[in-house]
Amino acid sequence: MSIMKLVSAPVHIRRLSIFILLVAYLLLFSGSYICAETFTDGTGRKIELSKRPERIVSLAPNITEILFSLKLGDKIAGVTDLCDYPEEARDKPKVGWLISPNIENIISMRPDIVFATTEGNKPEIVDELERMNIKTYVLNPHNINDVINDISAIGDVTGQRKEAREITASLTRRIDSIKKKASIGKPKRVIYLISTDPVISAGPGSFIHDIILTAGGFNVLSDSPIRYPRIDMEELILKDPEVIIVPVDLIGQLQGWKKRWGGISAIKNGMVYTIDPDIVSRPGPRIIDGLEQVHEYIRNNPDINNKAGIKKKPLQ
Repeated sequence: MSIMKLVSAPVHIRRLSIFILLVAYLLLFSGSYICAETFTDGTGRKIELSKRPERIVSLAPNITEILFSLKLGDKIAGVTDLCDYPEEARDKPKVGWLISPNIENIISMRPDIVFATTEGNKPEIVDELERMNIKTYVLNPHNINDVINDISAIGDVTGQRKEAREITASLTRRIDSIKKKASIGKPKRVIYLISTDPVISAGPGSFIHDIILTAGGFNVLSDSPIRYPRIDMEELILKDPEVIIVPVDLIGQLQGWKKRWGGISAIKNGMVYTIDPDIVSRPGPRIIDGLEQVHEYIRNNPDINNKAGIKKKPLQ
């Protein structure tokens, strides 16, 4: 209805039109919802909510990071013992460990919704929360694109749609920039070492594998049938990676590698780098920081500043 027609309409029609416009405005710009709304989580479960959640419990560090990035810190009622980023997360009430949160603690927090993940939380925990009539939304990420979708999904469920759109647009631009740069040149052979004794790496199906490929590398364990294969040193020498990336706390164990396996290209050429494992293993917004850092390592440009605050230098 045009403005002129609205002005000349009967009073009851004008009131009804104004009410409809007001509702539309609230839905579009407040990001909340006033009627029951049904959401489908990452495992296909239906969750119906009648109001915007005001009390939220997070059962994983990556979820906590997503909630804070969406400016929901004041609505977080509880987090796991492992949730340590951002700094404010350390002060939130704790619900226990990732794989074994305390159900009684969660109930006592009277959450409007609990966010869980298949990457760490046991299905039995979700079943138990459902039996307690606690709304539980489960994330099921497998790669970088899934992380972007999860941020959008949490934005929808919590009514923070505008914030989610802004964050995902920014992260997507950064991903596209890396993809464009990574498309130039021949991919380098890369290995990410989760541990060194025994040597465990990342194969297809892991976030780290997706990061290596997206950053312009070739994962030397791309043919692994499992996500986190254990390999011996002879196999590592045969794979001859040109770039080795390890969690920063393993650097001490690698100091002896230069003598024992000095023939490996990465060690011979000084392309062994450390990284904060949280930015490549937690499927939250900081995983794009990890992507950018891995890309710089592959390009052998370790001296740029990085958002994770880790000083990047090759192993000496």
